[in-house]
Amino acid sequence: MWQGDRVMISPEQVRLVSGASAPILLLGGAPAHGALPVLRVVDGAVPALDGWSVFARLTMCVLDGPGDAGCLVPTLGGSFDTDGVARWCEEVGRAGGALVVSLPDPSDLTGQLDWPALLDGGSRGGFAPAAD
Repeated sequence: MWQGDRVMISPEQVRLVSGASAPILLLGGAPAHGALPVLRVVDGAVPALDGWSVFARLTMCVLDGPGDAGCLVPTLGGSFDTDGVARWCEEVGRAGGALVVSLPDPSDLTGQLDWPALLDGGSRGGFAPAAD
């Protein structure tokens, strides 16, 4: 699963979104952004991220992609709420993965998000299956 050199990113570059139809790993300014495809929902379905996986645990979340693409997010402590991270990880397990939505800059994570625009070409990503 974790191969090559991955980049650890700051918790300020990540939002873990629960309560949607699938848990969402929302990234801002992550090095993996350029390696992810443009995200477009087609006929109500989110495309799969071939060659990518998400490893979600209370202490860390790893987005692992092809080659050296990917990132690690420490989730224990810092700005994350432990109960919220635990719920999000459980949702990833139940859903069999997470929707990855990547934005170019960390400042894009602040404020209200225009989800319809993000899911129709305004971001990069797709559904990453859960890794064991």
